[in-house]
Amino acid sequence: MGGKKNEIKFLYGLLILSIGILPVLMKRPPKKDWLFAYMYNAITNIILDKWVTAGFITYPTRLLPKIFHIHILYDVLLYPMFTVLYNQITSKDKLIAIIYKVLYFSVPLTIFESWAERKTGLIKWSNGWRWYHTFLSVNFKSLVTRAVVSLFRKLKTEGRSGIRNTFQSHL
Repeated sequence: MGGKKNEIKFLYGLLILSIGILPVLMKRPPKKDWLFAYMYNAITNIILDKWVTAGFITYPTRLLPKIFHIHILYDVLLYPMFTVLYNQITSKDKLIAIIYKVLYFSVPLTIFESWAERKTGLIKWSNGWRWYHTFLSVNFKSLVTRAVVSLFRKLKTEGRSGIRNTFQSHL
């Protein structure tokens, strides 16, 4: 990619772009659902990345390397944003569409990560990690997050109708 200095510029460019896109992405109703999807994904990314980076993935070039051993930009901004977009796109879909639409995100992400691993210092794989591990883990994590968001939406809806029914029965 042209050296560490260009990689850092690239990461800061992604940071600025992400910060610009995030408010637009979160504007669409129901905002609570997208905020939940974002936070759930970011928190689980941080937890999982600490485990995965321990033996399989390292990030030689990353933002704030003295503070974070994880890739904070990807874990807290980029992948959660993709997750929100994926949840928005599939919010009214049936299971089959939910499953195939995850490929809209996992395929380009896997291609980019494979390229970045070979051509840049942004990411390095070790101990047998390959592109298909990324592909499978992103698909699995995205589908689990989608299921959790769906459960959150269902509980939120049932909670509202339960409160409404309780209130009406007391009148």
